[in-house]
Amino acid sequence: MSDRDHAARAIRLLGTERWPDIVDGYTLGAYGTMAGYEGFERTLTDDRTSAGDGLRYLLLAGAAARIAGDDTTAHNRALQARLVATDYRRDADPLAAAACEEWIGHCQVIAGNDAKASAAYDRAGNAYAEAGVVDPAGATTEPLLQAGTDLLTQLSRPDDDAWDDIHGDGSDALARRVRFARARLPGYLDAREQEGHLHAPRGSTEYGNDSYECPDCGANDINHVVDAVLCLRCDAVIES
Repeated sequence: MSDRDHAARAIRLLGTERWPDIVDGYTLGAYGTMAGYEGFERTLTDDRTSAGDGLRYLLLAGAAARIAGDDTTAHNRALQARLVATDYRRDADPLAAAACEEWIGHCQVIAGNDAKASAAYDRAGNAYAEAGVVDPAGATTEPLLQAGTDLLTQLSRPDDDAWDDIHGDGSDALARRVRFARARLPGYLDAREQEGHLHAPRGSTEYGNDSYECPDCGANDINHVVDAVLCLRCDAVIES
């Protein structure tokens, strides 16, 4: 991942809890991703396959703002993401359109609009059912859906909910992921606010690696992510 990748820089800053910089990093990462130029490694295309990651970064910016007590910025980032998802939905195929409804639900949760979130999740569940997807588990790897899974797994940390927790055995994956998000996302946000910390996404991890020691908390459990070695416990950068 390029040094110019704003989202990667935001992740490397999570251990510092410098929230304005983290919010800005995720926000710029969203803008760059949706423009096709995040990290200067992508080309601008018509298919907008990075839209999901752009939405994810906007909502992570919103979550970071909530942790910082900046509810106005959190609401604004969620509103931006909702507008993108609403616009994308207009020309999307049935599966992607249903995913957009799910994203709108996430946006309303971040913004603190519980009733609107519930209505959006209702629409998402109905739209997934009407899409007639033959392979629900396989559909979760589509870019918009994968980005939604990545959002939930990161916000779940340090509890580390995984694909199986969100989707079960996969037979009812699309309906289950909507139920899961509706039930769990508000609690994730409350937990992160109470902890005062947003954890990095989980990459390749190692436990008890004596070659590393966290400079902040002394742990030797590590997380390989965004071309860096982070502390698995407090997210401080151990090696970059």
